[in-house]
Amino acid sequence: MLVSMYGIENRGVRYISAVLRQAGFEPHLVLFKRWVNNRIRPPTEREAQLLAGLARKINPLLIGFGFGSPYFKIVRDLTDMLRAATPAPMLWGGIHPTVCPEECIAHADFVCVGEGEFAALELCRALEEGRDPGGIPGLWSRRGPETRPGPARALLEDLDSLPYPDYMQANTVFIEDNRASEIDPIAQTVEYRIYPTRGCPYNCSYCYNSTLKNMYKGLGRYYRIRGVDGVIGELRHALRLFPRTRRVKFDGDVFAFPKPWLRDFCAAYARDIGVPFEILTYPGELDEEDLRALRRAGLDKIQTGIQSGSDREVSAVYGRRSTCSDIRELSRVARRAGVGIVFDLIFDNPLATPEDKRAMIELLLELERPFKIYLYSLTVFPKTAIARELIERGIITADGVEGRATKSFSQFRLSFDYPRPPEDVYWISLAILSSKSFIPRRLIRALLNSEHFRRNPGALKFAARLSDLAKTVAIALGMLARGELTRFKIRQYGTMGQIISQ
Repeated sequence: MLVSMYGIENRGVRYISAVLRQAGFEPHLVLFKRWVNNRIRPPTEREAQLLAGLARKINPLLIGFGFGSPYFKIVRDLTDMLRAATPAPMLWGGIHPTVCPEECIAHADFVCVGEGEFAALELCRALEEGRDPGGIPGLWSRRGPETRPGPARALLEDLDSLPYPDYMQANTVFIEDNRASEIDPIAQTVEYRIYPTRGCPYNCSYCYNSTLKNMYKGLGRYYRIRGVDGVIGELRHALRLFPRTRRVKFDGDVFAFPKPWLRDFCAAYARDIGVPFEILTYPGELDEEDLRALRRAGLDKIQTGIQSGSDREVSAVYGRRSTCSDIRELSRVARRAGVGIVFDLIFDNPLATPEDKRAMIELLLELERPFKIYLYSLTVFPKTAIARELIERGIITADGVEGRATKSFSQFRLSFDYPRPPEDVYWISLAILSSKSFIPRRLIRALLNSEHFRRNPGALKFAARLSDLAKTVAIALGMLARGELTRFKIRQYGTMGQIISQ
């Protein structure tokens, strides 16, 4: 029984399910509550009991939880509850167990460190055959007080050797709203997410990659790409499963490929798929020729990180190699190629100076309009480079890191319903207004020099919220016209109290 916590897409759990199924096991996939932007709620007693009842009914060989750091305490409590319902051993995997195995093994019987498809398979075979599961690469085990870290597992080199992740399979249950439904809720979406890569060539301080790269040294290439045939094959398979698909989103950390791969991909995607798609990219990764070719294949939006408008903050604080010059150039070439662009920005960074924040607004005022922005509140994840720096400086304690903290439950994408100093509200409001093509830039430049609004940003905050509402309505109408506005999407993001900036 494989349990995905607060994420119905959870590709890691779905890949493990597919590998186990291919090997002859019978995986039961439990999608335990969906992710909802800034409105994560702990499970109710009823939802926890539904999970326990399912475990008693299935009587599984193994129960596996896949989860990220914010859900550590919830998984700990569910694991304790399930021990009274079933004798099945408990396996924890995902990003939090990978970076914090010593914390997790105190509660689980097994902890998967790193990629889990074949570690889980070897564990299931050992349990089925009654063998000692100790020593499986990538797996920590516990018997009573004894903890046994297994040897490190090499990274999977051939991503195309994996079966496609499990979707719409029998034995799938969705637990939400105090109900257990035998459905795969992914069918409620019209967007298919695909991961064409694993790892990342970059090393941003706030990202888990800054930790994982050190963990995986000597265990194989960290950044790996799938073949074009494998990517297109999965998308063909997905379109057969989900004929209502209106958009493909290429997830993973970055859309970075050699030129021959891009050429072959563009030809195959235009010929065989034809659905509009979007990508995540890094400034300087794609040139104008690349963007034009991708646009002809169906690309209509790219998402990329600015994070800060200050080259100092970008380099010294966030560990990024991009510069403001790279951002301006990407803005220009995206406009010329006819591709929409979304810029990611990070606020609530205690290491940012007033000069850094002003530089952010000045950069936004230089970018080609129209564009969208996604604002994020800095979330500190365990053992990342920025977590170490903030703790060493005494700015936060370990209790401020996700796993102990749950800031992302209410403030992952930034919203105004969060306590901030007036000056930070001022900078955030200006950033929001800067992304609205219907607001004159000369007005924002005047506001940028207003000491009154810096000290008293209430009116500016109201204007920013109003502009977000107007733009959100326009975006929603566009999605509705394209058949992309679903109840699922509205539920994830659509609350009047927490309208997110775009």
